[in-house]
Amino acid sequence: MRATIKPIFLVTIMLLSSMSTIMMIPEAEAAQVVITDAIQVSDGGSANDRAAAVAADSEGNVHVIWARSNLHLFYTMISPRGETLIDATQISNAGLHSIQHPDMVIDEEDRVHITWADKQGQHSIMYTALRPYYTALDGSISDDVTLSAIDDFEVSSRAENRDWPSLDVDSKGNIHIAWQDSYDELNIYYQQPQIYYSMLQPDYESNTALKLFTETLLTPIIGHKGHPDIAVDSNDMVQIAWDDTRGGKVELVFVIDGSGSMGTEWADVCTVVYGGNFASGGYFQGLKPMLEEANMTVYETLYVLYDGWNYPSEISNGACASRNFIGQAWRNYWLDVGDDSGGIRQLPATVFNGGSYSGTSGEDWGPGTNWACLSWMDSGNYIPGNPPTANDHHWNPNSTKIVIPISDEGPKDGSPEQQADDLQSINEAHDSCVNAGV
Repeated sequence: MRATIKPIFLVTIMLLSSMSTIMMIPEAEAAQVVITDAIQVSDGGSANDRAAAVAADSEGNVHVIWARSNLHLFYTMISPRGETLIDATQISNAGLHSIQHPDMVIDEEDRVHITWADKQGQHSIMYTALRPYYTALDGSISDDVTLSAIDDFEVSSRAENRDWPSLDVDSKGNIHIAWQDSYDELNIYYQQPQIYYSMLQPDYESNTALKLFTETLLTPIIGHKGHPDIAVDSNDMVQIAWDDTRGGKVELVFVIDGSGSMGTEWADVCTVVYGGNFASGGYFQGLKPMLEEANMTVYETLYVLYDGWNYPSEISNGACASRNFIGQAWRNYWLDVGDDSGGIRQLPATVFNGGSYSGTSGEDWGPGTNWACLSWMDSGNYIPGNPPTANDHHWNPNSTKIVIPISDEGPKDGSPEQQADDLQSINEAHDSCVNAGV
């Protein structure tokens, strides 16, 4: 019943969310698919009722939780015939809260276990357990004290953000919770959310829970992880699924100022991308090798804007030296597995005001960014694009596409900045990149 009702329930909520009303559909009868009229679970009035979750107990009664204006968590219990047994009751404690993404499961004793994220102040993952059969089932409002077997127990509250908790219960009544969390004690994941897990043993006599496993990191590798879901099978094996950037492909196109003042910046960009020592000291592994260790495919090309004179000498030294492909023939095919680095290449012409543009400052990163995005989708909305230049960048069609301009001067022809053509070049680049999805 839980799997059948929940999607219909949520769709109904989205359709009626502007009326701040909770609705639900009773279960289908026998083997027939019966879609009945929606029944109103709760009228939030001027409040915004949202983020509902639903589960059914062994008696076929339906339990629904939701966030009211994100300030408090509410609960109601409904019979299989659609009769209200417990009216909308606030089950979060008094005080300021920011309730997000509640989840719920019911155990073999028909106790209701609930988890949610509270983003008021320090983000917390919370847990509570309800005993709905300990209160009157006469359609009246109950209260948090009567309903709660375990009241607002804090599962995790540390530095950084956490959200999207999911929970399930095993055959011994233990609670398993997974969530996404940006806590990074060693600062090695660059605040990218990871998946954490905790196991609780409810102590109903003391109205609390014991942490059998405290906050445990499940994904110790760089990359963005999120939206976990958890299930405990008949053998009490805990199964957790989440979305993950591992296995993904990303293409980075840098458009970099090639004027003489950019020497240190070029050295540091190559260190950031490929690894090495920064000009100011200190070692960095490099984004490309770091992401590749996380099973991500990284394609990169560093385009240098030519000033008509000389490039910064750092392009031929340090971390840049082995990637300096200036002078090689233009690539007429995209980067792919086994051929994943475009290295450093000269960008002889950019795009400004609808036409090819070759400045002499080496600082036209606005038109250069415009060119990069038009190379994927041009002004005629063709993919791949064909900008009005002799050469185009050939994007890998299956990658996430990112363009990164770097300069110490204005976007068109450098100083002075904030001229009309500077603003125009930025607007053109912005529109082209948004249109292309880069």
